[in-house]
Amino acid sequence: MERNWLICAQLGWICAKKPHITSEDMRVEIDQFLIKSKFTPLGQEEGDLQLLDEMIGELTMGSIGRGSNRADRRRNK
Repeated sequence: MERNWLICAQLGWICAKKPHITSEDMRVEIDQFLIKSKFTPLGQEEGDLQLLDEMIGELTMGSIGRGSNRADRRRNK
């Protein structure tokens, strides 16, 4: 479980610092961070694909929700 939290945190940090990074470059950075932290790289553990799918879904829904919420807030003022 610690590894999953570390992956999620690292993904958020990378997205915040490098918003235009490609998915392949992001994977390389996450793999390097995991190896440096003495964990296995992405794809080596059971559940990695599910974790990545869930993170993509959460990021997508967060992005979609953020846009509509902003518009709703402006209309309500």
